[in-house]
Amino acid sequence: MYHPFSVAETIKTAWYILKKNFATISVYSVIAFIIVLISGFLIYFFDDAVLSSIGFVVLLVEISFIFLGFIKLVFRLIDKEYYDFDFGDILPKIKMLISYLTLLVLVSTLTVIITNLIEKFEAGYTQQFLGIVIGAIVQFFFLFYFPICTCFIVDDESGPFESVAQSFQLIRGNFFKYFVLFLLIEALIAIGSLTIIGMIFVVPFVNIILLVAYRKLVYSHQDVDDDIAETN
Repeated sequence: MYHPFSVAETIKTAWYILKKNFATISVYSVIAFIIVLISGFLIYFFDDAVLSSIGFVVLLVEISFIFLGFIKLVFRLIDKEYYDFDFGDILPKIKMLISYLTLLVLVSTLTVIITNLIEKFEAGYTQQFLGIVIGAIVQFFFLFYFPICTCFIVDDESGPFESVAQSFQLIRGNFFKYFVLFLLIEALIAIGSLTIIGMIFVVPFVNIILLVAYRKLVYSHQDVDDDIAETN
């Protein structure tokens, strides 16, 4: 049966997926956390500036690869609920990694450029106002649209610019509902950030919510059966 996008159904479905696959998701999350922690610990002790810079880049690629792998894992758990899949099925393709890093670098670079331009204004209310407004816009895109862009990069193998256009198109018509979901996610992150254990649990759950929201938005636009909801 066709279902319009619903915040309540999205959270319900995400919770269902987390409970049903808790062991798999927990193992992946813990292993990923340990790998990143060890890598960051090693980079911290680099005395040479060049080695530190190289190490930071490697760590960024490593985190991106692990994150994209997690997204592929959840999509496989959604799409192949009753079928087995192997480790190779959750490995992100090089194209996905390049598209994700390209978009990440572009957004970060744009943020730096805009910040430098604002700093050229004479210090005062104008500079402060522009800094707040433009900073809010960039942050809003990064937190609000970037996750959907990432879903298109992994699920549809879209390029960085294509994923941006697709994300705007997908959220259009459901902006308010997705915004409510966005606020709930921000609240969950704020609560989870109080402890390390909380973050280990909340971060995967929040990402599952975003992936389910993406799939439900796709279904609502295509006017097809909402397979995710029907499995609950």
